[in-house]
Amino acid sequence: CPSLLLFISSILFLSMSFLFCYTNSYLIPQSLIRRFLPMDSRSASSLVMSLRPDVAHKYHLPPWAEGKLTNLPKHGRLHLANLPTPLHAIGTSGITSVSKNKKDGEKKEILNRLEELDIKLYIKRDDATGGAELGGNKVRKLEFLLAEALAEGCDSVVTIGGEQSNHCRATASASRMVGLSPHLILRTQRAEPIHDKKDDIGWTGNILFDRMVGSTIYTCTPGEVRSIREFLISCCF
Repeated sequence: CPSLLLFISSILFLSMSFLFCYTNSYLIPQSLIRRFLPMDSRSASSLVMSLRPDVAHKYHLPPWAEGKLTNLPKHGRLHLANLPTPLHAIGTSGITSVSKNKKDGEKKEILNRLEELDIKLYIKRDDATGGAELGGNKVRKLEFLLAEALAEGCDSVVTIGGEQSNHCRATASASRMVGLSPHLILRTQRAEPIHDKKDDIGWTGNILFDRMVGSTIYTCTPGEVRSIREFLISCCF
């Protein structure tokens, strides 16, 4: 059955992707690097270290922020994201489409108006920061937060979010990449029946990703979120 084969191939792809993430397996052997790139052993060793996601690097301010930001992260940042992400120009010339509605009649699309005003529109593609497990802007902050966690000798990361939280998915995946155990507190209206074993958090969407990297998952009701956050803050500070 083509549908079944497609489903199985998708699961295998996701499994390999997360095994890759889970085991830190993309630490490239020096012999393989030297085979394709002409360099001595010391250079190859430096390149391998620079590719390790659990090694923090000193944070350098971008030129526009020099002299403006002083509270710099003392533990540096990890290299988890594929940066810099591309900047795509959105073309506006030659667009003649219009929208119609009963109230206003014909109305020009926003791109037509931008062309008339000679405004150039660009999109920063932060969806390209990583694969399905890390894609999005969440990984930018995680590079700093997880660098601090490693520097402080932590072995686990606890975070809270919605049932299908992108933040929790990215945190869980990034944590595994650097050797930390992810613990996720997911906010859901089904928390009580899940706790009583009358329901299950499921295996769909981001929850599937969370499970595939071995996250320990807890649930709470929306009303419990504030007290849980206050408790976590009191434990950390």
